Amino acid sequence: MVHERETVIRISPQRAEIVVEQCDDAGVTARKSLTPETFAKCIVGSRLDTEVRRSGLLPEHCIGVSLSEGVTQYFIRYPELYADVSYYGTLYERFPLPRLVFAFSYDTESGKVIGQKLCVVKDQRLTPKTPTYIYPFSNVFGDARICIGKNALPSYKDATRIFTLAGFILRLPNNDDMFSEENNKLDLGYRDLLEHLKDKAPEYYYTDVLIPDGKTLKDFMERR
Repeated sequence: MVHERETVIRISPQRAEIVVEQCDDAGVTARKSLTPETFAKCIVGSRLDTEVRRSGLLPEHCIGVSLSEGVTQYFIRYPELYADVSYYGTLYERFPLPRLVFAFSYDTESGKVIGQKLCVVKDQRLTPKTPTYIYPFSNVFGDARICIGKNALPSYKDATRIFTLAGFILRLPNNDDMFSEENNKLDLGYRDLLEHLKDKAPEYYYTDVLIPDGKTLKDFMERR
């Protein structure tokens, strides 16, 4: 026959001490003092988490997923090295690009993208240690958030279609917001930089344009 043993936890805020008391079948009480740190580790270590959270079918070109309550963040490797971009009324068709990775925070209830980020990575097989670079153009904050101005982003009832948002953002009209000549090795203004790059190969960015930011793809994916 198994007898239940009563365990009592006494907390003394003044002494920053926790005393655990347990009484056995014979009525003998054993006491043990624990530090708050040790007590916290015991509680966390005893937790059995059986919940399984599934990502579902992922968007094309997705390299990672971050799941939190009500929000899923998808990391999308943009597959192209060219895009049609515009700057103050000038369209640059099939403009060369460095390798880009986008992050989209997707509200699973509303189907809306509530946050978007962008980083430039070395054009190689991606790993957590892949180096990243300063984005040389406009509309990207220093913390990698993309400014879309007054443009409305599309909603996605099917999250697997989110990969199309990267191309949508690249096609938005560009201006001088957040642009700095210090963000490219050539020290060129935006118009001059676009004119200089329009006939170059994407590889040219890595030798003559991009400035390393001292971070990695892992840093980008873990940044809040």
